[in-house]
Amino acid sequence: MKQLIEVSHETYGHDNRAINKHSERRYEDETGCLYVLSRTLDGCPPFFEAYGPFRKKHTGLLPRLLVKDKEYWGDGWTWSQAINALCFEINALISRRK
Repeated sequence: MKQLIEVSHETYGHDNRAINKHSERRYEDETGCLYVLSRTLDGCPPFFEAYGPFRKKHTGLLPRLLVKDKEYWGDGWTWSQAINALCFEINALISRRK
């Protein structure tokens, strides 16, 4: 089972430069691979999407990670529900930050 640590937590789109509003959390596993869990905040209801695994030096589009066999999922879910679904999908646990 992978161990993930949250390495960043940001919210985007509260200015005129963004297309939409979303919040994202980035996790890193013990091998240095990154995963992103993103929540679209201006969707009705808000939904989630996930990306990974990828390395810090990755360029271009991130590899999409299907959760429950879907690209967009968790309409109206809480962060806790979405994190649990992501962890189930990639067989991981999230640890506290170091």
